[in-house]
Amino acid sequence: MKIFYFILLASLLNLDNVSAFQFLISRPSFAGGILGYLSGYTIEGFLIGLLLELVILDFTPVGGIPIPNGTLAALVSVLLIRDFGSDFAFASFFAGIIAGEGYSYVEKFMRSFRNIFNRLCENMIEKNDFNFGKLVVYSLIIDVMVFGIYSFISYKILYFIFLKINSDYIMKVFRLAVVGAVFVTLTSLYFKFKTQVGKND
Repeated sequence: MKIFYFILLASLLNLDNVSAFQFLISRPSFAGGILGYLSGYTIEGFLIGLLLELVILDFTPVGGIPIPNGTLAALVSVLLIRDFGSDFAFASFFAGIIAGEGYSYVEKFMRSFRNIFNRLCENMIEKNDFNFGKLVVYSLIIDVMVFGIYSFISYKILYFIFLKINSDYIMKVFRLAVVGAVFVTLTSLYFKFKTQVGKND
């Protein structure tokens, strides 16, 4: 039952991405720390959040290209660490990235879906009805529901996959892969900043 509280909290934090607040509480570094603390793996959750933050920073959302959802990635990572222990942190990082990347395409669809609310608002304005509150509430509820359902399904799928492949050898491979991913990401960010500084000069 506790998993649903984690998913609900992450769903509310995710509203900060596009729907409400805009206080950056949906960033994986924050969400990972909070979810990690609540699950009893504060350090692991925070470090996973920082790693996810690094990787997601390397994505450039140009032309509507979807980027991995950091909140969902942090949620799935922390839930898997809670299930398998801190030794699974490296593997959970990649599981989170996979889940977050998958949800980015759902978010792309949701952006198109929200146009329905724009048309409804236009119809209300034509009728001199400016009571948009219920439309906002409906939109937020739909966002929470979609995020929650996707989170639960992706978590369960990844849980059963990693349950089958969980071994010392696989964990060593994931540990090495995380080091490689961090190195590649930092190198990419370095050259991006270097190029940008060169343009400014």
